[in-house]
Amino acid sequence: MTGSTKLTLTAACVALIAMSASAEEGDPTCAGEGWADKSDAEFAADCADMAFDGSLEDRERVAWMYFARVNQLIDVPATDDDAHGGMSGSGQAPLWMAWPTDPDTFETARPFEFHPTPRTELSPSVEKKDLEAGRVATADPDSANEEVTRNRVSYDYLIESGLTTKRDVAAFFTENDYVDMPVGSVELKASWLQVTEGSPAPDGALTFTFDSGEYWWRGLHIMAKMRPLPDPGEAFYTEEPSWFWATFEFNDNPGVGHVRESLITERAPLSEGQIAAILEAAGVAGFGFEAYAPNGTQIRFTVDGTGETPVILGHTDMEDFAGSPNTAQPQYWTRFEASCHSCHATAAYNPKTQAFFPFSVPTGALHPGYNKTDSGGTVRYLGQGYKPLDFMWPIAFQAR
Repeated sequence: MTGSTKLTLTAACVALIAMSASAEEGDPTCAGEGWADKSDAEFAADCADMAFDGSLEDRERVAWMYFARVNQLIDVPATDDDAHGGMSGSGQAPLWMAWPTDPDTFETARPFEFHPTPRTELSPSVEKKDLEAGRVATADPDSANEEVTRNRVSYDYLIESGLTTKRDVAAFFTENDYVDMPVGSVELKASWLQVTEGSPAPDGALTFTFDSGEYWWRGLHIMAKMRPLPDPGEAFYTEEPSWFWATFEFNDNPGVGHVRESLITERAPLSEGQIAAILEAAGVAGFGFEAYAPNGTQIRFTVDGTGETPVILGHTDMEDFAGSPNTAQPQYWTRFEASCHSCHATAAYNPKTQAFFPFSVPTGALHPGYNKTDSGGTVRYLGQGYKPLDFMWPIAFQAR
């Protein structure tokens, strides 16, 4: 038997194992044939039971399915100088790189034109929390950038509801008591690091050349609305799940293994065969996405919704402010206070004062007395007139 024959047989065996795993695992309503091609609203509705009522492994599988869906590949138009050769020079880029960014949504009145062409300009979200901490340059992109992108379901709701300017947010709350994003909304945050002579991309990391230079992709937050709350006005306090959270990180980021194994509370890593089956079904196997994995998942404030043990989930770069000691060295962290659900739950607006609730990083269940001092020194209490923004910090951060 020749070497090439052995390789062919091995590849065929892997494919058979992957197809078998895909067929046998998960809720068939969610994970059955064609899941990668469903609309975002249909996929969310079909997979809500698996995400919210299944096991931790079921949730990990849903996370990988979302990751595979948003990373389906689109072609990068060729240029004369070939400066933008796609992700890692492949001539292709993930689908989400053609989605509207925060600046596309909040900083212009011009409607976003959805088309299968990725942007070539890095569009970091200059969030108030980062500006106050001096972490984001407002001129040219610096060495570390975070981009927020959203799908059409989310974009259309924000635009049509008038939630992109402070004036329109105030008008919205004259007739509404809460924001209620549609099922199928997907919000993403990507982390990039500029490639320089002294700071090269690590082996296996995917890269992209923007107009401002080459960057390597450190990870991706995924936030997806999968089920409406029975009472959206109770978003601050209810343990009923509505949003699904997963944060993917490059597997060789410094300290990520320690954080995943010792500090993240809810994770159930899939086998290589299970991952291969999911990526294969979405048509993205072998591209390099295997070098990334979810740190964990989250669907509510506390483990099993008992109100006792906070769920801890975050990214070592995007939530480095929650790690201690020394935020820059996650391999030495003894504590990691990050919670996607708890943090986003405090995204709120007070119609009487026309003020957004100050950014903070809580973990665990919230209560009406939860408070934070704003930049002017005033203590703001969540239960004193604040209305839920349905976990959407972008409204509070970006509305001009």
